[in-house]
Amino acid sequence: MNGVLVALPCSMLVGSGDCCIAHRVFSGILRSDVMCTSCGFTSTTYDPCVDISLDLEPNHVGSAKATSTKSNSSVNNEADSRNSGQNPSISTLVGCLDHFTRPERLGSDQKFFCQQCQVRQESLKQMSIRKLPLVSCFHIKRFEHSPIRKMSRKIDRYLQFPFSLDMAPYLSSSILRSKLDAGHYVTYLRLSNQWYKCDDAWITQVNDDIVRAAQGYMMFYVQKMLYYRASERTVAT
Repeated sequence: MNGVLVALPCSMLVGSGDCCIAHRVFSGILRSDVMCTSCGFTSTTYDPCVDISLDLEPNHVGSAKATSTKSNSSVNNEADSRNSGQNPSISTLVGCLDHFTRPERLGSDQKFFCQQCQVRQESLKQMSIRKLPLVSCFHIKRFEHSPIRKMSRKIDRYLQFPFSLDMAPYLSSSILRSKLDAGHYVTYLRLSNQWYKCDDAWITQVNDDIVRAAQGYMMFYVQKMLYYRASERTVAT
């Protein structure tokens, strides 16, 4: 190693992540959903990233994701028992991720043009992780800028972080599925006398009792015998 640094062209930073070893390791994809609060139309964009910037969040706000993540490691529980306490100035990495993926109402000065309403509307924005990199890098925002004083100050708040981290709750697939879990439709279909349940991207085999117990909304019956008037022939289907 001669210590020479090589500059990478900007175009290489937004590629598939295969341009160099650094991007093959650290490159991921973020998903941004902006939903019109009037009609529900959602605009989705994807952006490559090599790190994720997180705001420090106080730990006094409860989080279901934090509970589930901490339970995955006994080491995490031990660290939490030593450091958590009741100090509202303490933040957790899980809390920061919860805040990052939480729906955010954009202000009236940030209205976006809704393709369905054909006017600018107020909206909700939600971030999620479309593709995880091999190594996730989280950048903690420890400096905040005051536009009045025109100066920055360091945030010295303590941050708890687990030694292992379940990223499933922050993936786009999990977040979209949780939205649908609030109320959506599933389909049961029969193929070669076997019933299947189609639930978004998940298809599972089910028995007759499961199908009979389902809350029917629309039913489709396929005619077994087709009749043709012209020839008066009967064809089995």
